[in-house]
Amino acid sequence: MNSQTIFIALLFSSLQAAEKPNILLIMSDDLNTALSGYGHPECKTPNLDKFAKSAVSFTRAYCQFPLCGPSRASIMSGQYPNVNGVTGNSGTVDPERVTLPRHFQNHGYWTGRVSKIYHMGIPGDIIEGNAGRDHAPSWKVTHNIAAMEAMTPGKIVDYTNPDAPKVFPNERKLWQEAHDNLKPYKMKRQARGQFSVVEVADQDAGLMADHMAANEAIELLRQRGESEQPFFLAVGFVRPHFPFVATDSSLAPYDANKLKYPAFPADDFDDMPPQAIGARMKFPEQDIKELRRGYFGAVSFMDQQFGRLMAGLDRLKLRENTIVVFVSDHGYLIGEHEMHKKSKLWEEAIHVPLMISVPGSTGDARCHQFVELIDLYPTLTELAGLPAESGAQGLSMVSLLKDPASERPEKTNALIQVSNGFGLRSGKWAYMWYPAKKKDPEAAMLYDMEKDPKQFTNLVEDPNYADWVQKIHRQLMARIATAGNRN
Repeated sequence: MNSQTIFIALLFSSLQAAEKPNILLIMSDDLNTALSGYGHPECKTPNLDKFAKSAVSFTRAYCQFPLCGPSRASIMSGQYPNVNGVTGNSGTVDPERVTLPRHFQNHGYWTGRVSKIYHMGIPGDIIEGNAGRDHAPSWKVTHNIAAMEAMTPGKIVDYTNPDAPKVFPNERKLWQEAHDNLKPYKMKRQARGQFSVVEVADQDAGLMADHMAANEAIELLRQRGESEQPFFLAVGFVRPHFPFVATDSSLAPYDANKLKYPAFPADDFDDMPPQAIGARMKFPEQDIKELRRGYFGAVSFMDQQFGRLMAGLDRLKLRENTIVVFVSDHGYLIGEHEMHKKSKLWEEAIHVPLMISVPGSTGDARCHQFVELIDLYPTLTELAGLPAESGAQGLSMVSLLKDPASERPEKTNALIQVSNGFGLRSGKWAYMWYPAKKKDPEAAMLYDMEKDPKQFTNLVEDPNYADWVQKIHRQLMARIATAGNRN
């Protein structure tokens, strides 16, 4: 053990010997690894890059289900989707489940939620100001956000419904009247804007959901700073989830004409089973670049709100005793393989950013070991000195936080589930398996991520890789059995 590792270990010991640390969990929505601090060549996230200097950044963090509802339920319940039963956006965590914040609540913590932590429909629940699929016993205080989303005044283009912007002015008026009178607003299909880019003047940023969420969170932090009770505050930012709402300044760094198009070979689909193809949409190349500009602009806007929130934490002098976690629920496809959104096992949909800052730690470190988002539950529990919760299935990452260069032989891969199959992501390989269902025969895909990181060549039928396919398939079956049989 080197001197730096010893120093970090001593810092962790002193943290746990002091008063109970606060927890600030910040979750972005549909954010893949498009962060400049993660090496993305185009997207700019200066506030998250600054935060990384005080944190350990995990470069191989994977969600357990690339869809909002199941991923968030897995993180908060500490259980794999087949165990907690949430395998779609309509599912909810058992009210009796001792979730991550509830475990902290049971050990003397105040718990609060701002905006989307469990599943909320975006933009629907934000337009209507609903709680979505929340888990009420998790929280003492909750704040839902009501914002106009794609109806926010500004420049707009909708790539799937070009006539939609024509109805927005009247929709905005109806929305405003409903909210002024505290009435529910019935969202119309024209207002959904699934593939919209909305540019809002900076002086109107306060109309946007993540700006409102940052404001609410800072106020709650101010209130908690006046209390001696430790807090667990979870803050959800809904960007860059579509519609891609951003401001003049957050879109300014991006010129669609200069952005890279996620090109793929003409025969890309020849070796794909139909189960692996999702949300395939044939946008013109320039439209894809415009959508990517909108996505990056929304990421940068979220980054600005993250910066505001962290500045508030510093201003209130709470940083020195607050563990801060930044994570996304899952990744996102935006033109790769001519596909969009999530719900599939492609790398862009399952790979996520994860950064954890522990007070007193030197930070500015990277960990390249495989971690799963399910590991957050036991990690935060251990960092706070709380007893382990018996139903949590993840594996604590505290050893990696103490020494990011160390190995964790207990977990060397990540298990991911989708509605029709499973994936196993390990150091060299990405394996996808779809059991036979109804009319679909069993299918599998294997990619060499060292030679083929964009996943263009499926090796599963190549006889030179037959032994690897069998070996990795056995590993996947073992992981599925262990995950599904845990009590």
